[in-house]
Amino acid sequence: MPLYFSEKEIVLPGQLLSDNGRRSGEGTYVLDGKVYAAVIGLATIKNEKVCVIPLKGVYNPQVGDKVIGIIAEVKPNGYEVSLGKHLFATVKIPDKREVQAMNFKIGDVIYGVVKESGLRGVFLETGDKLKKITSGLLIMIHPSKIPRLIGRRGSMINMLKKETGCELIIGKNGYIVIRGDNPLGEFAALSAIKLIEREAHSQGLTERVGKLIKKIMQGAVS
Repeated sequence: MPLYFSEKEIVLPGQLLSDNGRRSGEGTYVLDGKVYAAVIGLATIKNEKVCVIPLKGVYNPQVGDKVIGIIAEVKPNGYEVSLGKHLFATVKIPDKREVQAMNFKIGDVIYGVVKESGLRGVFLETGDKLKKITSGLLIMIHPSKIPRLIGRRGSMINMLKKETGCELIIGKNGYIVIRGDNPLGEFAALSAIKLIEREAHSQGLTERVGKLIKKIMQGAVS
């Protein structure tokens, strides 16, 4: 079945993308067996599915998403977690003793997985899928830029990790934790991430990111 777009082409809502409805992915819808864009964004192929990465828009939690949040409220049976931009998730723990054992405090940064997202709200998994992040630099970028930060098959994020020597923990909601052995590496990672956010849709981005990291790590950029 033919595709009606080129890779990373900016498409508009209602634009025809494919004749094969079974290839409908994120940011698209199916009508009469054909795939159309549901949002303004960049058309691409992910796991054999036709997808549109939104240029703008708020984060829409999906079951299984890995997210980073900040503890906003401690309750007897769990926690309220800020996911950014007025979006909150609930961690519900029936056993009060388990809540006390976790000992999360307001302001703590946690890494979790979306268990449920719907009319009842957003709920995170408990147990070993909910972890406290105790160190690192917390930043936030627009959630729609996360796929570009990761890159195809993890190409961009793997380059950042290798060249800066930093561990990068990424939440699909846009929060990112940077952890490195030295401030220079963390600054290089931060600068690269901000460049990716600003110029996510431009050509030759990977090369520019690599050059920026190299300059910073060599001390050529103050």
